[in-house]
Amino acid sequence: MRASLALLVAPCLALNLVEMKPLAAAMLAKRWATDQAELDQKVGIRDDGVTGVLRFGDDLRRRTEVAKALDLWQKTSLALAAAAKGGGGATVCYAGMRDPGPNTLAMVKRSPDGWTLNFLLCNPNERDLDVIEAAERETLAALAAKAPSLTPLGSVAATLVCDLEEVLS
Repeated sequence: MRASLALLVAPCLALNLVEMKPLAAAMLAKRWATDQAELDQKVGIRDDGVTGVLRFGDDLRRRTEVAKALDLWQKTSLALAAAAKGGGGATVCYAGMRDPGPNTLAMVKRSPDGWTLNFLLCNPNERDLDVIEAAERETLAALAAKAPSLTPLGSVAATLVCDLEEVLS
């Protein structure tokens, strides 16, 4: 009985990694940046006694890096859209879609020798770090399976919950 239940549940949890047009990826990143800002901030009295926006949470440092990456993602994908006008180029965007579960966005530069991972971001509406880590690991594994080799930029690790070196080793 458990085996048959696992077979029914497993397809629902599978990752669907889909290439996106840069403009669509930019719009999704913009939405995620808005969502993250709403989740991370509240109005209150700061330590200096002034009423203003407070940022909170144990995961604040990583989320701050994610906010910067979402901004850079938007600028980069808009530039890609303008340059390629929707056509396939060396740098492409992928959406990692799960049902249920958090979606991910990845941007890679493809070359015959290997791919460079520019970004990997998880939907900011997900706050469970274990779930985020699992989604990151699954997306990295799917990208690594498609690529001759996958090398992350140095800035990618700061936006992730998972241990990037461990996953890609």
